[in-house]
Amino acid sequence: METLDFTNARVLPLTLQQLEMTHKENDIYGKPLKGVYHFELINEIIETANRNGLNCEVYDLFAAQNKDKQQPGVVLLPQVEAEKGKNAVEAHVLRRVYANIRLTDFDDDTYTTNLALSFHQRGVELGFGNNVKICHNQCMLGADNYVSTYGNDKVDISAIVPQAEKWMKEAESRILAERERIERMKQRELSVEEMYILLGMLTVLRVQRDTKIKEIYNGKLYPLNQSQINRLGEAMLLKTKKEEKVSVWDVYNTCTEMYKPMASESFPDTEIPNILSQNVTLGRFLCENYSL
Repeated sequence: METLDFTNARVLPLTLQQLEMTHKENDIYGKPLKGVYHFELINEIIETANRNGLNCEVYDLFAAQNKDKQQPGVVLLPQVEAEKGKNAVEAHVLRRVYANIRLTDFDDDTYTTNLALSFHQRGVELGFGNNVKICHNQCMLGADNYVSTYGNDKVDISAIVPQAEKWMKEAESRILAERERIERMKQRELSVEEMYILLGMLTVLRVQRDTKIKEIYNGKLYPLNQSQINRLGEAMLLKTKKEEKVSVWDVYNTCTEMYKPMASESFPDTEIPNILSQNVTLGRFLCENYSL
């Protein structure tokens, strides 16, 4: 019997086979609540890649719990447990799932190509771009590398796989263009004063979104919450303390280390619904402010 235990863990890695075994959540008509099951969507993307002659694999796969009392990220069904056993995979409803789906055809020593899928209570998000091999940090340097079934520019769930296929067909040119932008980010050094200004700008964006004062509230998603801004500041100040140069890439790569469902030694994890949206927002912010 295969089991999952979220008792002492908010985020757990799992396999695609385990995800397929979990309890399927349906609407009143017996159809998938989000229009498609999470494992089906992953399999469709893999099949689409194979159909286009690309090598594809599941690079990372996580499920997460959250504190939403109405729709928690993980639900354990006692009636299924009674039949299948304590903590049986089949007894779990997983509403927060994050997957990195890797295309290996355009790999070099540093980067691979990745489709990042975020499936959660708000909807479904898909991002495309380079992924740093050594740390599995996702790059999405352009709003056209992101699509979502909710928000201002939402699309129907039926558009997710066709969008993935479009990116696949354009993969080589998109990936190479993004790698050139990454090199420009590495070359753009930040002075200590510029770094202070950057941290201040990120703080202002956070204040404008979180404030309850309508005169200054802007309603826009910010790249980093206050805790993340603090972590970024610590990392960059430590780097300058060691007399190392700080580049725009250092800032972005430090932030993408935070944009993960599973915590690292240096940074806490990020809530799954915020991973891709914050990432693409930060990429746009940096590219616009530093003419990249």
